[in-house]
Amino acid sequence: MSDFGKREALLSRYFKVVDLFFEVADARCPMSSRSREIRRLVRGRKSVLILNKADLADPAATKRWVGFFSEVGERVLAVDSLRGKGLQRVGELLQSEAEDLKRRLWDKERRWRPLRVAALGIPNTGKSSFLNQIVGRRAAATGNRPGVTRGPQWIHLHNVISVLDTPGVLPPSVRDEEAVFKLALIGALKLEDRDPEIIARRLLEFLKDHYPAAVSRSWGAAEDTPPNLECIARSKNFLLPDGRLDLQRTAVFLVNAMRSGKLGRITLEFP
Repeated sequence: MSDFGKREALLSRYFKVVDLFFEVADARCPMSSRSREIRRLVRGRKSVLILNKADLADPAATKRWVGFFSEVGERVLAVDSLRGKGLQRVGELLQSEAEDLKRRLWDKERRWRPLRVAALGIPNTGKSSFLNQIVGRRAAATGNRPGVTRGPQWIHLHNVISVLDTPGVLPPSVRDEEAVFKLALIGALKLEDRDPEIIARRLLEFLKDHYPAAVSRSWGAAEDTPPNLECIARSKNFLLPDGRLDLQRTAVFLVNAMRSGKLGRITLEFP
């Protein structure tokens, strides 16, 4: 069995006792940043889709995505875990689920226990930030000391909720080159494993079609002028020792600007 297969088998054993799953996706590409493996693991279980990093996404597009997922029967919340925006609704949801569990256990004359939840996501969707916001500073982890344990562990919150902390992440589902493009732009795939110049040029074409003001705001280019990697290199004075434009450096700079939100609030796919 592969390392991934062993990890999935281990998680499956823990997931059998989880009451509620949070699937964390990136609000800038909600479809592409969802993992087939995660969806298979939580199929048929109670779950909530978290559109994280909503502060970096186009708010109008995020609203459309929330409506889209709601219409197909998924529970969905848009949040900014880094700054804590939208987390109040998550807290209210957890409280409601904990009370519902208490009632169900009481009706079945079973012993009370905390609500068990887990958060899952592909790399760089902000799962750790989301988990930290839920856990807070007062939570105490069971098991070995942090940084020592390699397996999943439970974090208990005031004896009301137990959060399953799963070190590491599940890999993204890379279905095609379009998915590679989007996942590279949100940091779910390492840029050094791709050609930054190809990714950057595709980004500029996308911005020209959907967010033409993004380049003009950042580098003073006219909105009716097609975005150009060479133009950005000149404006930033990114040059090689022989005086030629350093397009690789420019490409990495542009991708990082997209990842950090310096180009504005941009969504890479739409419902």
